[in-house]
Amino acid sequence: MTSEFRSKIRPYPRTAVYPTSWAGEMTFQQIYDDLAHYASNVMKNFGVFEDELPDCLQIGFMALWETLVEQRDFLAEKSRKQTVFFILARCKISTIRYQANQYDSLDALIKSDRRDTADENVIDGLQHQQGERWAGWATEIDMRIDIERIMHRLANKYMSSTKHLVALYYHTTQVGKEAAANIVTTDVWRWYQRYGLYVQQELQYEFAEVFLETHTYPPPGLFEQPVEHPNHGRFTSPYHWREQYKHGNTAPAEALLEQYRHTKCVSVALRAQLEGKTYRQAAIDSGYSPASFPKYMKRAARLLRDAYAA
Repeated sequence: MTSEFRSKIRPYPRTAVYPTSWAGEMTFQQIYDDLAHYASNVMKNFGVFEDELPDCLQIGFMALWETLVEQRDFLAEKSRKQTVFFILARCKISTIRYQANQYDSLDALIKSDRRDTADENVIDGLQHQQGERWAGWATEIDMRIDIERIMHRLANKYMSSTKHLVALYYHTTQVGKEAAANIVTTDVWRWYQRYGLYVQQELQYEFAEVFLETHTYPPPGLFEQPVEHPNHGRFTSPYHWREQYKHGNTAPAEALLEQYRHTKCVSVALRAQLEGKTYRQAAIDSGYSPASFPKYMKRAARLLRDAYAA
């Protein structure tokens, strides 16, 4: 092997380097160190907040690294400014904010001068912002004790109702509404209307009583278990009265026919229900439109159901 050939041999680099248009070949760490501060300032100018910067930088530089792995000379034709805007365009700030906005916060119930740290309240030292004579951590301790007392009181109150406890869990953590509801039911909307809203109102009132000097939050109503549907949400047929009618109990039906004898549509629908006709057949036999007559048939079924239930 000649010395000339040997001199051309270069060791394989242990750390990958990438050609850039502004500083020659650089490792990815060098690229990061060179661009991170620049990218941070650009992101701030475009409305990215301080607490969002670490995630945005990480996501943006990860996208740059993935591009360099596939296309090593990607930065050879990009200026430093173009590279920073490439990172900015892929920082996914909209996704980060969308995910953050999926959760309700208790911070809105705490006044700004009370250090609004209701969710993750920590003791962080002797610094203080209110000009009180005692140490700042004393206020933090008092606040935490107040929050724990509220939570213990509500937890004990709802101890007999799992659905209320799950609603309390939903409102005071970052768990999603559907995930919380699925612990106790598959009917998310009904659970939230019956239990979630009541617990939310009580949380608002309790926190406002402790942390606000004046407020307009109404006190919650009397705590009681909502009456559940006897079939737990399953469909209940409105035609159980037919069994009684077939067995000779015709008085409720005759009373309805007498009551609605001057209301032709309802009277005809009542007779059709008693005869067991379908909606379409009843409409054709009585000369009404099959498109509009079913509403009278449904009303007649409800009237008969209520009459026989009385």
